[in-house]
Amino acid sequence: MSTEHLIAVDVFATHQGLETTFVHALHDRGLIQITVVQEQYFLEPEQLSRIEQLARMHYDLDINLEGLEAICHMLDRMDAAQQEARVLRERLRVYEGEE
Repeated sequence: MSTEHLIAVDVFATHQGLETTFVHALHDRGLIQITVVQEQYFLEPEQLSRIEQLARMHYDLDINLEGLEAICHMLDRMDAAQQEARVLRERLRVYEGEE
């Protein structure tokens, strides 16, 4: 697998001033995905903003890992509800336009 679009966990953690154990703990709890290539750990670029958000909540607001799990679960549910509302609005527009 090519790693040219992946970011090494240790490089990202060092650049952001994070502990690599924190990034691995997020992965262990299923909050982020880590790709392993030849025994090296990498992140997809799409994961970076979520990790930064979780790190701010953890370090700045002193929210523990269990709290981060609960927050992520609620945020995911909110996103799903917003997407469902968007789909339903579009369907309603279609039906209203037919009259």
